[in-house]
Amino acid sequence: MIDNKMEEEISGEQETQPKDPPVINTISGGPSAGGLSSSSRKAYARHVNLTQGSTKRPRTSTSLEFNDADLDGISLPHDDALVITLRVDAFNIKRFLVDTGSSADIIFEDAFNQMGISDDRVKPISSPLYGFTGASAPVRGIASLTIVVGEPPRQAVHTLDFLIAKIKSSYNGILGRTGLNKLQAVASTYHLVMKFPTPVGVGLVKGDQTLARRCYVASCRTEETLSIDDQRDGKVLRRAEPALKNMKNFEWTAECQTSFDELKEYLASPPLLSKPVMGEDLFLYLAVAESAVSAVLVREQDGQQLPVYYVSKVLQGAEQRYPNAEKLAFALLNAARKLRPYFQSHTITVLTDKPLRRILHKPDLSGRLIPWSVELGEFDIHYRPRPSIKGQALADFIVECTLPIEVEESPLGVERPLLPDQLGLFTWTLYSDYALREVHEGICGQHLGGRALAHKVLRQGYYWPTMHRDALDYTKKCDACQRFSSIPRQSPSPLSSLTSPIPFAMWGMDIMGPFPPATAQRRFVIVAVDYFTKWVEAEALATISEKKCEDFFWRAVVCRFGIPRVLVTDNGKQFDNPTFRTFCANLSIEQRFTSVAHPQTNGQTEVTNRTLLQGIKKKLNGAKGLWVDELPKILWAYNTTTRTSTGETPFSLSFGTDALIPVEIGLPSLRVVTDDPVQNEEDLRANLDLLDERREQAAVRLAAYKHRVSKFYDQRVRHRAFRVGDLVLRRIEASAPREAVGKLAPNWEGPYRVVKLAGPGAYHLEHIDGKAIPRTWNAANLRRYYA
Repeated sequence: MIDNKMEEEISGEQETQPKDPPVINTISGGPSAGGLSSSSRKAYARHVNLTQGSTKRPRTSTSLEFNDADLDGISLPHDDALVITLRVDAFNIKRFLVDTGSSADIIFEDAFNQMGISDDRVKPISSPLYGFTGASAPVRGIASLTIVVGEPPRQAVHTLDFLIAKIKSSYNGILGRTGLNKLQAVASTYHLVMKFPTPVGVGLVKGDQTLARRCYVASCRTEETLSIDDQRDGKVLRRAEPALKNMKNFEWTAECQTSFDELKEYLASPPLLSKPVMGEDLFLYLAVAESAVSAVLVREQDGQQLPVYYVSKVLQGAEQRYPNAEKLAFALLNAARKLRPYFQSHTITVLTDKPLRRILHKPDLSGRLIPWSVELGEFDIHYRPRPSIKGQALADFIVECTLPIEVEESPLGVERPLLPDQLGLFTWTLYSDYALREVHEGICGQHLGGRALAHKVLRQGYYWPTMHRDALDYTKKCDACQRFSSIPRQSPSPLSSLTSPIPFAMWGMDIMGPFPPATAQRRFVIVAVDYFTKWVEAEALATISEKKCEDFFWRAVVCRFGIPRVLVTDNGKQFDNPTFRTFCANLSIEQRFTSVAHPQTNGQTEVTNRTLLQGIKKKLNGAKGLWVDELPKILWAYNTTTRTSTGETPFSLSFGTDALIPVEIGLPSLRVVTDDPVQNEEDLRANLDLLDERREQAAVRLAAYKHRVSKFYDQRVRHRAFRVGDLVLRRIEASAPREAVGKLAPNWEGPYRVVKLAGPGAYHLEHIDGKAIPRTWNAANLRRYYA
């Protein structure tokens, strides 16, 4: 709103000054600062000049700074608003807009009603809110609510007076200047972060960029109005305004957008007639009814019939009493008369299931059929049985849509025809959705595929031009077909390999079991593998609690090989729990989790588990409980065997030389026979000096090996990617294995919405109601859902 009225009121009786540029006001009103009355607001405005330079500012030792680290997870460039989740009276309210231009803290009435707060806490207020257009918005009242901002321990708790606005909005509330000043908070819309001081440091609240964009799109849809100025003969016609003035709670929904897109597509692709090629054969379909006859002339191109022309004629008087055989001949005669140029330059093939040729050529012709046969004899007309009903459907359609001409007798005894609008509107309806639904999932339906469904509907005698496409779309969106569809076995994304730059920097950990009970009731094996040297540590356990996993990792990995940088595990509770997370965080170990039901993410550990398990099974005979005794031997064999990927043994990459194995004792090898303690000591030291070079060569071989594996793997990839906002189904064996019991269980469940891309082929999901799903899901366990 452009308005200088407020400046005039403040100036009072001062001298007239030159007019300033127009001012665009922001959201104003509410009890903060200036109060509710006009006099208190004027006094508040005058108070600025009296207090300039004399107000004592509170000192604070906390510095609020923003840097590039605050941009983590933000998609740049952007112009998004700062939308946060605010805890208000024990409710986590999403879609809270941080607006420094608002003079009041606002909660919209819909969100307030969902909180279930008693009306006793709402105090009445007489002053409305004013927006930037100058229009006022009604206020239900004011409520004092407690807000909690930030995460513990850096939290701020305050009580704010919220105005309850009685208007619709895509946001649940607005945190204005009053709340920001009380928090002493600073908001950065570029970093999408709000920071504020706390007794233990700087607290922060990060904005939700995805939610901000959704709110923006929703606001644009609900707040757009149409105004069409059509200037004709100097007159301005307002077309949209009267209609919109009479509409209440108008909302442009997704169904409206879909219908609008379908209308645009229909208007952009009207049915067109085809132009015949000189000398080609044309085909004619005939149809007769009680009061009309019609014909459709078509041509064939690439196995498809294209219409050339349509003709029809309303039967009058004695023509309505013709037998059906003569009506059919009359339809052919009418087509030959109206389409004479086509009949003269082309061979016409009449496709009909009636004996029309015998009717026109039998020797006992009499009456009107004789001149018709003579007139048609000048054209090259052939007759063939009708092979399909596509063209015939068009002919039947035209004859049904041809209105009969009725006559009425005037008072003077003169007959005159009735106009079509006097007969009423003729409606021809094809219930294509019903036909598809009944054949696809009705009493005798078996959820056929798109092509089979179209063929079966066609065989039942129904046809419309977009039958095949409609059948494909219907089967694609069928909920039952999607939930029981087969599970694709081809990988949906290229191979993404995990690499470690140095030895013992990245470890993978997993649990095998349960095994047959051994001594001390040990039934499980915990395994840790280094991604660079392939060195394996394993230990048999009776239980697999988080304390056992932490002790094993400390003794077998940290105390022997140092603190790693990355630890890759699955989503088991032994690894994904507060105790183990705190243990890794204290050692600055980055903990990475695999996608749900996708062990290929930790493929190095899974392959090692398979090798150890095969070795244990082959060493045991009948005594299955002796697997604990065989475990150290299998580990020793694994660590002293050359790995294909590196070309070295894990022992040599770890300690710089090859280990002495038992076979060299039973059958002495060359280095055992020629052993010299002094020379052996020098050789070991030399091997340690050359260890870095061996590791670099192993890294090169490892990279080449991964490249060959990726090239082979990617040849069989069938790309299947999803975008943010897509609806997907999850494989039920991975998400709810208890429900996937029996041959009649569905293969998929859902749907869910994709909210973020976590990595190559991995996605963050949420429920339809917006509730987040904690872990990532791989595309191999997802399927697109068509609503």
